[in-house]
Amino acid sequence: MTLASSKGIRFSKLNVDTQCDINFAKTFDVAEEPITEGIEFQIEAESPNADKKQLQEIIRLAEEKCPAMYNMKHEIKVNSTIK
Repeated sequence: MTLASSKGIRFSKLNVDTQCDINFAKTFDVAEEPITEGIEFQIEAESPNADKKQLQEIIRLAEEKCPAMYNMKHEIKVNSTIK
């Protein structure tokens, strides 16, 4: 929404459905399979002042600039310590 707003794009409709299949086998020590292999976003968007191509560009920019999306797409080093 922030990227769209900065470009003057308004939404008359915005709905996001997300799906992620989770495998608890590793969590419960029954297998070494990946916990999840991906996330799918289904986006329904309508704008009175932007066409489909412009909305797709907003999605591309969001995937490129959003910290949460970055973390989902890249391996991030995590360090946990007890003080």
